[in-house]
Amino acid sequence: MAEKKSVFHRLKLLYTVNPRMVWAMGWVTLVPSLGALISLNFLYANPGFFEKIEFLSWPFLGVYVVTATLLMGLALLPTTFLAILSGFVFGWMSFPFLVLGYTLATVTGYQLGKGLDSGSLTVLLQQYPKAAQLIDERRDSISELIFFVRLSPVIPFALSNLLFALLQAGLSKVIWMGLWGMLPRTTMAFVTGILGDSLLGALEGDSGGKQVVLITLLLLVSLWGIYRFFTKKK
Repeated sequence: MAEKKSVFHRLKLLYTVNPRMVWAMGWVTLVPSLGALISLNFLYANPGFFEKIEFLSWPFLGVYVVTATLLMGLALLPTTFLAILSGFVFGWMSFPFLVLGYTLATVTGYQLGKGLDSGSLTVLLQQYPKAAQLIDERRDSISELIFFVRLSPVIPFALSNLLFALLQAGLSKVIWMGLWGMLPRTTMAFVTGILGDSLLGALEGDSGGKQVVLITLLLLVSLWGIYRFFTKKK
């Protein structure tokens, strides 16, 4: 209990120093799930909403990339949700534009996080000097952490953008290593949409045991990588 109180005390202190960062943490944690719930309710009420859209038209391609960038970059929808939706509705032709969208969303989320930072990590780790020292010692291999955090199917995309901004990981590293880390989980979600018998069924995870096995594998590999990053000898 003492440790939990200490964590909440750190957040309370951070709120007095930089309330925008605490609000941002709450936003990226809660709003994507709320956005997914609202979207599901909308699709239940309007099952034919996407039927008349021609994806290969250039105006729509531009709209799709900009919309995907904003939805993911501003933490309005989870990346997995958008990947399943794109796979089911538009098929493989939309995949490179989805990748472009979450790459631009990475830039958006990271830059917003940097703008909100104001030394927030220092405040959070003020009582944990060993943790702060560990992060400083591992800064040269931060690309490894970025890859495994992005690979994890349970760490939200928007939350990791904020985390990387707090760690001052570097935008080029976040873009490049984040791209390779995101591809497996994005591809898995995208294929789930393509193979889904119905859009709502795919979004609700009715894809059988193979997806569970793949998610478990990605989770285990990402946990191993993150653990290795923090425990390996310098």
